Amino acid sequence: MIDRGGYFNKEEAMTNIYEKLQERLDKFPQGFPRTKSGVEMEILKQLFTPEEAEIMLFLRPFLPEPVSTIAERAGRDEKELAEILYRMSKKGLIFRFQSPEQQFMYFLLPWVIGIWEFQLKNLNPQNIKLYEKYFEEGMVQERKRSKTPAGRIIPVEKEIQGMAEIQPYEKVSEIINSHTKFAVAECICRKEKRIMGEGCTKTLEACMAFGPVADYSIENGLARKISKEEARQILLKAEEEGLVHFSSNHSGAKMFICNCCGCCCKALGFITKYNLSTAIAKSNYYASVNKNSCSACEVCVDRCQVEAIQIQNDYAIINKERCIGCGLCVSSCPTESISMVHKLPEETSVVFSDQNALLQAMGKEKNKEYPFT
Repeated sequence: MIDRGGYFNKEEAMTNIYEKLQERLDKFPQGFPRTKSGVEMEILKQLFTPEEAEIMLFLRPFLPEPVSTIAERAGRDEKELAEILYRMSKKGLIFRFQSPEQQFMYFLLPWVIGIWEFQLKNLNPQNIKLYEKYFEEGMVQERKRSKTPAGRIIPVEKEIQGMAEIQPYEKVSEIINSHTKFAVAECICRKEKRIMGEGCTKTLEACMAFGPVADYSIENGLARKISKEEARQILLKAEEEGLVHFSSNHSGAKMFICNCCGCCCKALGFITKYNLSTAIAKSNYYASVNKNSCSACEVCVDRCQVEAIQIQNDYAIINKERCIGCGLCVSSCPTESISMVHKLPEETSVVFSDQNALLQAMGKEKNKEYPFT
């Protein structure tokens, strides 16, 4: 880091800071890998000042800490650091929430689900191209390294009512009822596509956040506050439009529910575009057709977001391996020829006890220790 003239090479020092930040974000089980093109460095340099990049090295993953603790670790003035951390949180670079004592707490976020999603109001054609390039070169390749799905499909509830052993994580109503704070934001996947003149016309304001994530999103101007009843209505509208309910692959409290389309959604795209069947956890149900009553109307073909249904021999045929068990085809069948079937115990997908257990399993698979320091 010393040039031939003996002077401190600031450009080299800055590059080193961003390389350290990339390495730190890549410690997350979700990953933030390097690419041959180096597009990840372009993204980091656009999002973070060198000072902000350096401060990121002293935050802990998903471990809320007060400014005083972070300042002591980083060797920074507490008052000065408080201003910087708040600014970074407003930029969607780190997470912020208030403790019961009204003290701001901060922690490190992964690239996804995290920093990228929180750039929702900062999108433009230039950075979208960088994000899309990084998704193709970095995150798709990272996803291929893992068989542990981070996200999970939640089925249309009315199509599984009455079945035995319906788990709370399979019922959107129970997820909603377990929370008191709600927010709804625009879908970043569909918004990116629309800005670039692509994608579909399905509802844009469709991603829901709960609890502390709802508070953060509202305070940062990323989402609007909604009531519990509005949350229920948004989910019903999503089902009517043929959007798939999607959340994290663990039981207990959920922080979000996305409502996804097959043409824009990054998660469903792992299946439709890259044929990565293990990228997301399918629900514990699959769709089955009564060929005797099926009229081959193709409504189900249009509704399926993962292209799992075809019309052959005058009735619908469902590719069970591709079916994600969302139930959208069942709810729209005019002849009621499709029903949901519970999978056999050996066919059901693993559901982790909480987010920490999920991330530890993802990390172990990639030889990454989580949580890291």
